[in-house]
Amino acid sequence: MIQATDVDRILEYACRAPSVHNTQPWTWRVGEDRVDLFADYRRQLVYADPQRRDLMISCGAALHHFQVAARALGYTARVRRVPRSGDERLLASMHLTAATPPQDAAALLEAISQRRTDRRRLTSWPVPGERLEALVGAGSQWGAQVLSLRGEALRDRLLALTRRADELQQRNWNYVQELNSWTTYWNDEGVPVSHVPRDGRVTATDVLNRRFRNGVLDDPVFEDEPAGDGLLLVCTSSDDPLSRIRAGEALSAVWLRASQDGLSLVPLSQAVEVPETRRLLQEDVLGDRSVAQILLRVGWPPLERKPLPATPRRHVDDVRSFDRRVHG
Repeated sequence: MIQATDVDRILEYACRAPSVHNTQPWTWRVGEDRVDLFADYRRQLVYADPQRRDLMISCGAALHHFQVAARALGYTARVRRVPRSGDERLLASMHLTAATPPQDAAALLEAISQRRTDRRRLTSWPVPGERLEALVGAGSQWGAQVLSLRGEALRDRLLALTRRADELQQRNWNYVQELNSWTTYWNDEGVPVSHVPRDGRVTATDVLNRRFRNGVLDDPVFEDEPAGDGLLLVCTSSDDPLSRIRAGEALSAVWLRASQDGLSLVPLSQAVEVPETRRLLQEDVLGDRSVAQILLRVGWPPLERKPLPATPRRHVDDVRSFDRRVHG
């Protein structure tokens, strides 16, 4: 039987996972030696994410964070993804057994604790190909394919699709209202305005990071050269819930590796959220050979930049329940 204090520690790290608009759309049920992950559909973005793709990817990221934290804290997690049950919200069941923590346990937990979504501008320092390939390798171990997208023509096409998607979304009043409702001044959920760069001088690529409005975060210009960032695309062979969960696990693996390497990562989901741009992304970029799940922008932050504080998280008591069959 696993210790309740150990489970709570694992869940605290799992709940540090990235999620769309920091919605944290998950809950957990704890049994004697098992923890179940559920989707929390009450926190779905109805207008930005009507097909629940972003929600499932977010839950997949939490599942990966859970596995990493469990391993670092001395447990092996045997995972059943999308187990057959009468509840479509049940996304995964993890059976935990005691194990010896790896030598890099502290570094793994540190990566989870220090991971941030930083939407400020990146530097012009290019990300070496070997760094991008290391991220590709880290993500591709989790049942999804991670592609490093190179070449100016391809890059320009992807950025144009992202800008077009953002333009179409901003025309939708319901979408804008939903976005604003998750951009918060005083709530302990959503994306704090203190983490959103204020309006000001931006370059063409900076716009990609500026999905949220009304920011108050200073973002001074350190150099006039364009960003030297790289683009990664997380793809899957299908587009069912399992594929989206796998994409979330790959996203988490890439992000934690990027954090360990000192790189900044920003997910760009707009082009996948809008039917018009999703179709063009599918046909023009992937040739219908796989399914695009999420685009990632990776680059170097300025050395002078101070890390952002952690964004708020739901308390473990609010997202964790117990299996009554075990705990009465």
